[in-house]
Amino acid sequence: SLGSMAYGAGNYFLVGQYLQLACVIYTLLQIPMFFVWGAYMGDVLLLFGFDEKAAEIASTYVWVSMTMDVISGIDWVLYEFLEVCGKEVYANVIACVGAAVELPLVWVALHYYDSTLLFVGLVFLAIQIVFMLINMCICVRMGWLEQYEDGIFRSLAFRNREAVREYLKTAFPLAIGSLLSYAEWEILTVFAAVLGPAEAATWAVLGYVWDVFESTTGALGSAGEVRCSYQLGQGKPQLAKLSSYKSMFMALVVSLVSTSIFYALSNVLPAFLTSDETIQDMLIVLFPLVGLGNVMMSVGMVCWSLIGAQLRYRQATVIATATSLGITVPLGAIFTVALNYDLKGLTFSVVVGYIMTAMIMTTMLLISDWEKLSETIREKVLAEEEKEDDDGDAPANSDKDCGVQDTESQTGSGALAEIDIYRKDTGGLY
Repeated sequence: SLGSMAYGAGNYFLVGQYLQLACVIYTLLQIPMFFVWGAYMGDVLLLFGFDEKAAEIASTYVWVSMTMDVISGIDWVLYEFLEVCGKEVYANVIACVGAAVELPLVWVALHYYDSTLLFVGLVFLAIQIVFMLINMCICVRMGWLEQYEDGIFRSLAFRNREAVREYLKTAFPLAIGSLLSYAEWEILTVFAAVLGPAEAATWAVLGYVWDVFESTTGALGSAGEVRCSYQLGQGKPQLAKLSSYKSMFMALVVSLVSTSIFYALSNVLPAFLTSDETIQDMLIVLFPLVGLGNVMMSVGMVCWSLIGAQLRYRQATVIATATSLGITVPLGAIFTVALNYDLKGLTFSVVVGYIMTAMIMTTMLLISDWEKLSETIREKVLAEEEKEDDDGDAPANSDKDCGVQDTESQTGSGALAEIDIYRKDTGGLY
């Protein structure tokens, strides 16, 4: 969102600084994890009841795993940067090519060599490094980084205190939200284990189904977030509003289509997911509720991304946390621990949580003051530009000022004309 807003305001220097901040801060935060997990991974596995051999393997593999986390994180930052700059097709193609190369190489390592987990991890790591370097070389060769080089390589982004403050202010709620989302599912897994080992295994398999749905919804949310924040940064609140509403509508349509396909295959999918007939029977019973939850989850996740595009991640995180801890988890505990009901009760609690989240966030979007939000965002970008000038980091020939002129309020006939022009320019996509 921050990069899209700066890009929309024409401040390419600031976009580059955000890219630098993301890579450096992510790497710095990963360093303590190296030492923590490297020192205690074996003890943690022993605590969970694994044997000495498993603890020894994990203690060796964790160093490779943590290195992969750093490389993949930096690579992910670059992919997000390319999406902001309109190179999302290329970013997805290179990611798919990397996955297509990765699979056969790992298969060869497992079937033709006496591979250990450490060796397989090193294969993964080598592929990640090679494709990250290829990605960087292509970006440089195509000239996609030229406008942003001053911010990325020729400045110290940490000197721009306003940008650092805004970055951390935005990142913190996102980190909390991600942590709580992961914790919620793990708590529900514990509830499923109370019902029995078969239920716990079924709930774990069901998690993969949710992940597939979330990947589709996440793509729509990311696209809507980029477009919305870009228009807000340009001072075009009506286009941001239109883009948001279209994103919500597209999410609803896609979720309905994917759920229809899911229902049509509900008697076939369990056999592909597991060979255990007991788990297959449980999945068939749960799939109707999962389909309903997918529709609600899609709308809620896209609304969460769009609220984030307004730089209101804190409010979105508070809403998601409140529905999780106040509705989903308590209902799950009641149905499983108290009433000893089957997994339908646990799935129902997730669906109810998604419904409440979607309803509250949709209402929050519908009552948003888009004009005021756009003004606030442009003021933030302008304040960061002034800070750059005071620190002397911004290059003298920077064209960052091209997007910070005063913009008249986008209301009435002016807003309609703006929308009409933009529809012609984009073919009606947003």
